[in-house]
Amino acid sequence: MQGAMRIHELFSLDDLSQGCRVALYGAGGYGVEFLGRIRSERPDIEAVCFLDTFLETGGRVEGLPVVNARDFDFASPVELVITSAGVGPIARGIEARGARRCFVPMKAVRGADWFVNREVFEDPIGTRARAEGHRFWEKVYFWRYTALCDEHFGPPEPNPPLVDRIPDGLLSGFTMDGQCALEYDVQDQRQPPNRVLIYTDAEIDDCLARIERGESTIYGALDGLVHRALEEHPIGGKDVAVFGSTSPWYEAVCLRHGGRPVTVEYQRIISRTQRVRTLTVDELKAAPEEFDHALSISSFEHDGLGAYGDPIDPDADLAAMRQVRGLLRPGGLLFLNVPVAWRDRLIFNGCRVYGRRRLPLLFAGFELVASYGYDPKRMQDSPDTRFEPLFVLRRS
Repeated sequence: MQGAMRIHELFSLDDLSQGCRVALYGAGGYGVEFLGRIRSERPDIEAVCFLDTFLETGGRVEGLPVVNARDFDFASPVELVITSAGVGPIARGIEARGARRCFVPMKAVRGADWFVNREVFEDPIGTRARAEGHRFWEKVYFWRYTALCDEHFGPPEPNPPLVDRIPDGLLSGFTMDGQCALEYDVQDQRQPPNRVLIYTDAEIDDCLARIERGESTIYGALDGLVHRALEEHPIGGKDVAVFGSTSPWYEAVCLRHGGRPVTVEYQRIISRTQRVRTLTVDELKAAPEEFDHALSISSFEHDGLGAYGDPIDPDADLAAMRQVRGLLRPGGLLFLNVPVAWRDRLIFNGCRVYGRRRLPLLFAGFELVASYGYDPKRMQDSPDTRFEPLFVLRRS
């Protein structure tokens, strides 16, 4: 029996065999650039074709034939190099069609730059050395942080056992009676109950400075969609509830656009800045407030899965949306990001991926005002590919 496909990091064109034949998956700008490098630096390599998910077979780009992935023989003796976004879904797709290995050019191996440019990984030894340096200092600061937490909060209190399988009685609810594909990728994202985040003016100022320089979080292009949405739907002078927060980055984004952010989280966050107020979910339930607008980035898809210490509940995401609706003033907007695909999927205990069945349930009670990065046609063409759009919803 053949083994699973291997994904090799391509740090240099020299890593490709002498005289090999290569198919480039992705006929966009980076694919064209990579082809140029092959032609100039490795003339012994034969570039066979561009593979693509969305282009039909028969065209040519830079003189190279274009072949739709469904028409290509992946068992042929050709090296595959992914020069496109969505490395993970592409790799799974070509493995299903018979590929046994592929190459991914490496640009950056760790950090925010990797997430921003994960479709264009190039460069090398310098990058690898820097990555090793980052890992070294990451360990140094981890132990310094741990020592400070022990000194300030005391030894970490234990969490209860993590729920790593969906209880039988809840399976139907989580899979929507079998309409939602289920896979497991269990992770423990919980912090000790006696450890809390502390937001300070210094961190807020750092976030604002990085935003001004055009930097982003691990979500990369999504941050650009958030800025665009807040420019087209102004929040200046308005109270904005920020649901889900492990860093004051999106609170700083709200400040950058003139809003007054209020963080809402399951666990308590200590705010040492006058610019950000913090509340727990329980505090908000006990003493409800109203907000002009709300913002939630990569949060509600985790609710009810237990990875962050929340109770196991198949409909906790829908309940969270109902709670937001009840806290918004009439006409209030919710700037919402959740992962979407054409087909619904649950990755327990990581996240939900919202398809054509569950996404309408999530939007219940809201009117869709605008969307950014949402393309149903592209989703339908690649039904299991995950996208990260931004929706602007109005309380109806």
